[in-house]
Amino acid sequence: MRGSNLDSVGRVVFTGSPGGRDDKATAVLRGNRRYLVATVPPAARSGPLNVVSKGGGNLLTGVRRVTVRAAPKSAPMDLAPSSSFFYGSKRKATFSFDVERPVQAQVELVNAESEAVIRSWSVAAQPGETARVRWGGRSSKGVEPSGRYRFRLAGSAAGSAIAPDATTDFFFSDHVFPIRGRHDLGQSPTNNFGGGGTRTHTGQDMFAGCGTRLAAARGGRVQFAGYHGAAGNYLVIDGAGTGNDYVYMHLLEPSLVKTGDRVFTGQKVGEVGETGRATGCHLHFELWSSPGWYEGGSAFDPLPLLRRWDALS
Repeated sequence: MRGSNLDSVGRVVFTGSPGGRDDKATAVLRGNRRYLVATVPPAARSGPLNVVSKGGGNLLTGVRRVTVRAAPKSAPMDLAPSSSFFYGSKRKATFSFDVERPVQAQVELVNAESEAVIRSWSVAAQPGETARVRWGGRSSKGVEPSGRYRFRLAGSAAGSAIAPDATTDFFFSDHVFPIRGRHDLGQSPTNNFGGGGTRTHTGQDMFAGCGTRLAAARGGRVQFAGYHGAAGNYLVIDGAGTGNDYVYMHLLEPSLVKTGDRVFTGQKVGEVGETGRATGCHLHFELWSSPGWYEGGSAFDPLPLLRRWDALS
């Protein structure tokens, strides 16, 4: 809320419909004379809004009506403690803040464990306009490793800005686990890379129900998408920033993306199936080193990485 003489406000009441049955009050989180920030209670309803003094007795002002809408489920949002972001995804880590006066604000991204500064931004911020910075996972050294990170205000803006609470920590991961549902990482040694010595097997077989959503473990460019008698419906993605190719086989239907398409980390690319030479619904997943799948690269055991991605996502 923006206005004047707001430093004496203690709580905000969403009155909803006439009568007091659906009144929902919320405390002011922070503010000053010109701004205050409060969280809309989940059960709040559209209707008049009352602003109450810290003493609890004086009605300072009233707003005739506010409309309470549900937050869009798929829209990007400011950081929350449970936020997770993935390299190459459409949704990026976002930090928002307001200022009381014009200022060239300094925003820093730090490693939440070491406090080392990863990146910094200089932002021209104006009163009445929410300023934002977004981060997609890269620093001057390349893609940052998976871990917990934090945005913070530095310099002259640190003491004069209204920023989110200390809930600016978020978890960043360079990959997402490709099977987005109940699954296992293999049921016998024959499912592993090398096939347990009983056959030539250049990937990892992971079982899940047919129709389970498959996502791109790492965004990038689609190298191949098609059908093969052994692989069934399959897909090969050149992983952005890795030099590796990511191979998905036995999809239920033809891939949702085609050769040449750009895909994002976490984007749905198909569903678990058993097409081609397959027994049981499962994803056969391969990783190939540069220059890529049957282009001079070599397949390597993906299981250690799959276990890490599974634990993180």
